[in-house]
Formats: sequence, structure tokens, C-alpha cells
Amino acid sequence: MSKFIKLAFLIIGCLLLGWAINAVDLISVGALLKKLGGGFLVVILLYAGVTWLDTLSWKCNFRPEETQHFTDGKLWRIRQIGEAYNMIPPFATLGGEPLKAQLLKEHQGISLKQAISSQIISKTTFLTGLILFFIPGITMIMNSSKVSEEFKTISLVGMGTLSTCIFLFFVFQVTGILGKLCHWFGQKTSRPNLKHNLKKLEHLNELFSGFYGKYPVRVVKAVILAFLGWVLGLGQMYAILYFLGFPVSFYDLWVMEALAQLVKIGSFMIPLSLGALEGGLILIFTALGYPANLGLAVSLVARMKDLVWVGLGLALDGKMTFTAKRGANEQ
Repeated sequence: MSKFIKLAFLIIGCLLLGWAINAVDLISVGALLKKLGGGFLVVILLYAGVTWLDTLSWKCNFRPEETQHFTDGKLWRIRQIGEAYNMIPPFATLGGEPLKAQLLKEHQGISLKQAISSQIISKTTFLTGLILFFIPGITMIMNSSKVSEEFKTISLVGMGTLSTCIFLFFVFQVTGILGKLCHWFGQKTSRPNLKHNLKKLEHLNELFSGFYGKYPVRVVKAVILAFLGWVLGLGQMYAILYFLGFPVSFYDLWVMEALAQLVKIGSFMIPLSLGALEGGLILIFTALGYPANLGLAVSLVARMKDLVWVGLGLALDGKMTFTAKRGANEQ
């Protein structure tokens, strides 16, 4: 059933991609991409800054004594390896998360439960930072004279729905509702394996729900760093547009990036947001008065950037594995 659902979403993505390709002039898109040139290196460097801020945000989601087990650089390496696997089918889009936890256990001495707990908190603070990023974006959209009323409504509903879901996810964790539900089901069931798994989940819930109460300053710091990562993403979008020959206003830039992230996260069920990102950017750019060709060109640059970072993540994985094996042989 799971494979059927994944296949269905993949087909949807392919159909959306087909529509996106059919909606633009591919020759014009190719001409735009040729303008990028060495500007692609600037895009890569800016994205490196985004990944570093995201790593520092993740670090805040560990207990202070746990951060003594690793350096910022090592945590960044582990994050890049996991994110690379998150972009590779059939692992996409969460296949890299268990790998991050395993690498933390094998190389940094962090227990699997603690590693997974930090990842759950990290996802929450990461998305909370996105809500903060959405606020100026939706304000700009609603005050725009360029955007149609229909587009304003769709944007408001989309951002509002996603923000509400993120907020409820945060409340779900802080209040410990998950642990209470696991405890209740554990008392009702007579199946030993299910009881055991529910007990593990209940303990995991205690770890991350307790973290929020004990380290609120670290949580706030993680949210701020995540927000700064989203803001730096504006620089990446601006660089792409600038080198493609379309420098935009700060207003348009923020609206584009906010809506692009809404599309990307809202289409998480489609592997790599295939087709959804391309089609979404075409609609966003045309709604703001820019050519559809530019929307597809921007999405292709983003895909190329992702490929570079997948290659880097796999290279780091190979190096980490080789180092671990060499260390074991020397012992």
C-alpha cells in the first residue's frame, strides 16, 4: 500500500512536470541558464551559509552536555550526509533522518533516542522559524497591487494552514500528548511487541517534551537561527535572479521565497517536490508579473544546486565510512 501511494504521488509529480515544461519556451529557458555562468558558485556559497545556520540551529536542540561530544564541523558533516540521502529516491524525503541518528551514535557517542529526540525538536524549531518568515511574506502579498485577489486568498489559506499545523505539532510535543496516548494504548493492548514499542515511543516523548521545559532559551535560540537561515535563503534567490538577468525588489524577493517554500513543504508527499516546485514557481512568477520561463529556470538552478550538495553529502559519507573502517583496522 505504501509503495502504491508513493508511486501515485510520483506520477502526479511527473504530470505536473510535464505541464510545467509544456507551459514555457524551453529555448528561452536554456538561454536564461547560459547567463548564470560563474554566478552558480555564488549560489552554492550562499547555500553553504544556509546549511551552516541550520546546523547551528540543530546544535541548540541537544542538551548542553551532549554538545561536548562533537564540534560544529562534525555536526555539519553529519547533517549534509543525511540531507543528501533525503534527496535520493527511494530514501526521499525522510530517509536521511535515521542515518543522521546512526552516525551520531557511531561517531559521536550520542544514543539513538537522544539523537532522534534532537531531530524532532530540530524539525519543529526549523518550521517555527519558517512561520516567522511567512509573516512578512503574507503581509507583503496582502498589500500588493500586483497580485490578484484569488492569488491572495490562496496564499493566505496556504500559509495559514501550514502555520497552524506547525503550531499544533509544537503544542502536541510540549504538552506531552503523544506520551499520554502511548501510555493509554499500552494499557489497552495485550500484544507484547506493541506494548514494547509504545513504551519506547513514550520514553522518546519524555525526552523532547522535557527538553522544551528545561531549556527554553536553547529552543528560542534554535528558532532564531532557523529564521536567519530562511532569511539568508533570500540572498540565494536574489543571486539566482540577478545572474539570470532579473534583479528584483526586496518586496518581490521575499514574496517569491516565502511562496516557493510553501510549495516545497506543502508538496512533501511528492518525491523531491518533482513537478510541484517547477509548476509552483511558474505560477508564482507569472502572478508577480514575471515571465513563466524565469520560474522554470529558477527551479532548474535550484535542482542543480541540490545535485552538487547531494554529491558533497555522498562524498562526506564515503570519507566518514572509510575513516571509521581505517580506525577499526588500526585497533
